[in-house]
Amino acid sequence: MRPRIDLFLVRDSLRDYLETTYFSGKLHTFTARLIEAIEYVLDNQSSLNPDVVRDFSYHALTANRYLAGSTTKESPYELEYCLRAVLRKWSKRDCLITTALTDGRDFHFYPVDPWDFVKTALPNFDAKGFDAPLVQLGVPRIYSHKPLFCVPLYHELGHFVDISNSVVDLSVLVAPAAMPSALSHRREHFADLFAAAYVGESSTRALETIAPNHPTTNTHPATADRVAMVREFLNGRSTPLIALLQSCLAQLGLPTLKIEYTSPVIRDAFDDIRTFRLGSESELHGLFDSAWKYFEDALDKKAPSWASGMTDAEIERIVNDLTEKSIRNKSIRERWSSGAAP
Repeated sequence: MRPRIDLFLVRDSLRDYLETTYFSGKLHTFTARLIEAIEYVLDNQSSLNPDVVRDFSYHALTANRYLAGSTTKESPYELEYCLRAVLRKWSKRDCLITTALTDGRDFHFYPVDPWDFVKTALPNFDAKGFDAPLVQLGVPRIYSHKPLFCVPLYHELGHFVDISNSVVDLSVLVAPAAMPSALSHRREHFADLFAAAYVGESSTRALETIAPNHPTTNTHPATADRVAMVREFLNGRSTPLIALLQSCLAQLGLPTLKIEYTSPVIRDAFDDIRTFRLGSESELHGLFDSAWKYFEDALDKKAPSWASGMTDAEIERIVNDLTEKSIRNKSIRERWSSGAAP
């Protein structure tokens, strides 16, 4: 399709999203500013380099896809809330998390910074100081409101932290890789360690469920090797690669990886089919570890009395629903507290 026509279509699509509204006011502002940038390009196309128009059209199309998944109608809001809490520690910029709903089990991270492109290619456009990049995450549609099955998003956020700060790139300069696949393998190990720092063993349990017995490939280490590395980290032990990555984080002025979660005791609440009242941020992340273990016990041991006689599908629905609502309740209390503060 011609870039100009694509821009017309994206603009109209974004206008519809503004009417649907977002959970985040900042995403609303992002969308409004992007519409203004599109209209600027459409109004000034004759004076712009065709390559600039084509490249901007690509940025707009990509952003449009993920902004669509972040409306109140589609958004896995509870997961975005958890991930935003993580980002506050790792990014000095006000990054905005957006989601695209995917088919199959496609979890992914896609980096994009349209405002960096706009500043460089459209210097006469006034973005009014808005320069928030998008953290674009792919979420399987069937899991969008199943928080336990979205644990891999912590891994994808690890890729964002790595790529936006060149952590693994620095590791290659410090300790050159012997094999061509080593760079991509280090990226996966870093993202695994990052996820484990926040959600503990649930990150490896999700990995073993999605890719059991997966062998080494050019892009990914074997599942067994990835799980072993995470277990070393969770048990407080180091390896040469863990030490290297921690050293690179320190050299970049970033926090080093450490256990960021506290696994709350949810059994009494979940046994009564009640939500758990989350306290600290560390409990927010630790809920995934506790809820995953509770879920497996309910499936394999029929541990809670209510699970007796229930199908696996019914157990899954209840545990995921309690987990999602526990996160939602914490986010509502936080919004209420900050809104009521003087």
